[in-house]
This record gives sequence, structure tokens and C-alpha cells, in this order.
Amino acid sequence: MLQSVRHLGPVSRRARLLPTQASLLSVGRAFSADAEASSVLEVRSDEEFTRELASAGEEGKLTVVDYTAAWCGPCKVIAPVFKQLSQQYPQARFLKIDIDEPKVEKTVTESNIGSVPTFAFFKKGKELARVMGADVVSLRNQLQKLA
Repeated sequence: MLQSVRHLGPVSRRARLLPTQASLLSVGRAFSADAEASSVLEVRSDEEFTRELASAGEEGKLTVVDYTAAWCGPCKVIAPVFKQLSQQYPQARFLKIDIDEPKVEKTVTESNIGSVPTFAFFKKGKELARVMGADVVSLRNQLQKLA
């Protein structure tokens, strides 16, 4: 066996290790800073939304709410941008609400959400602005303006 390895030569031995090394690297990426836990909180109930909005208001933090739906194509496209913005603006709180979640029906109704995605910006419990649609430029502009 040792003799067959010698015949493979240094390049071939490295080539045999590459798949193993690649899988170790991918595991490492899962625990890297880039793969940190999302800064976007998925709100699952009206009570949780009220609590999060009040908490951010007490702290004077800007809260950005992404009203979304699992079936919405544009929502899926802009979701990674929203997550990236949450990491760029750690001083703000980012919430995500699936409008089809039964336990957030009151929040969605009271927020007058007519289309998704809709992004609402709150400070001290008051809505300051709204961006409708997967408009990355408007979303970034509002964040820069209000954060």
C-alpha cells in the first residue's frame, strides 16, 4: 500500500485530499463570521411584534419591518439584501413578518399591508416611512436617512 502511494507522487496525493479538505472548508464556513446567526428576527405572533416594537422604542432604535410571504418571488429576491442591511446597521432592529402566519393577522390588518414585500420603518413606536415592493435603492435610502 505504501508503495502504491509513492507511485502516485505528491500531486496525486494532494488531489486525493482535496475532496476531504473541501468538505472541511465548507463545514468551517458554516461556523464563520459570514454565516453568523441572522440579525433579522422572524416575528411569529402579534404579541411578539408589540413587545419587539416597544422594546426598540424604549431604546430609541429604528425598527425596520419586512412584511413578506413564502409564496412571494420578489420577497425571496430581496430577503438576502434585507439580511445584509441588518448586518450593516446593527444599531437598528430588523423584523420579518410572514403575512400568512395566522398569529400575526391582527398586526398585518392594523398595518394595512396590501402587497408584499412592504417595508415599514418605526421609531419610538411610530411609523415614519414605508417602502413597497422589492426596491433595493429606496430601502437603502430610507435606512440611510432614518438610521
